[in-house]
Amino acid sequence: MDVSRQFPTVQRLAPTFVGELQDLLISEASIVEHRDAIHRAYLDHKVIVLRNQTIAPAAFAAFGAIFGEAEPHHVISMRHPQQPELTILSNQDEVGRNPQMKTFGAGWHSDYSYKAVPAAATILLGTEVPNEGGDTLFADTAAAFADLAESRKAELRKLRVRHEYRWSPDRSHPGARWNALTESEQRATPEVIHPLVRRHPETGAESLFIAPSLISGLKGIEGMEEQEGLELIEELGAHILSPKYVYRHVWKPFDVVVWDNRCTNHCATTDELPGTAVRRMFRITTKGTVPVPA
Repeated sequence: MDVSRQFPTVQRLAPTFVGELQDLLISEASIVEHRDAIHRAYLDHKVIVLRNQTIAPAAFAAFGAIFGEAEPHHVISMRHPQQPELTILSNQDEVGRNPQMKTFGAGWHSDYSYKAVPAAATILLGTEVPNEGGDTLFADTAAAFADLAESRKAELRKLRVRHEYRWSPDRSHPGARWNALTESEQRATPEVIHPLVRRHPETGAESLFIAPSLISGLKGIEGMEEQEGLELIEELGAHILSPKYVYRHVWKPFDVVVWDNRCTNHCATTDELPGTAVRRMFRITTKGTVPVPA
């Protein structure tokens, strides 16, 4: 039987989100056959997982196109040399890279939230993963918002958040992005303002658009005193990370994981790995749209 022609079945992996697409191998034929079903599963589950996908960079790029137009990483040394829409994530010393890049992604965030037009989907292919560790955690920010009291939702819908890629409360911290960017890369990532609660442009679902961590680049809440704003961010961040909203993905070789940045946060644990444990991945991030206030 040609499993690439089967309609993919989906097994839910967490209470409110995450689905594993079973019996589906990524190929030119399966992309054509199941493009709509794959995209529907992505919208329905917010995070989708496909196992055992031993595919070349070009095939991975073609699969990523299901979820939108790729946006190459603004740090040029992170790009794949032959397939520049792919980012190479590595916890090893790579030629031409700042050592801090080895732990990029270690901290809760939503990809490209610091841009005027944040990311839609992110797609990872685990080309080399350790036997243990290096997991990726995901949080369902739509379910977290849905469970708040109606009065609280109404208050939060009025607020806007200040984002800046290079901002950090502690520039001396080894994970601070400020230290990893060139001057031109710093100029290319100015402060932007986004709604604290955003409405998904395809599903209409509302979600919290914050992620409290060193790398999330959240400077505060517009119109609030700095400390008050940071306290609100921390409060909501703790709510988002309640166990019922969080899924831990334990990587296996050649897993593909796709997530929707418009209704989830994620966190790599690469910084917890010993240097001898190799973790390399290809990443595609697709262009989104300007966040719609809820």
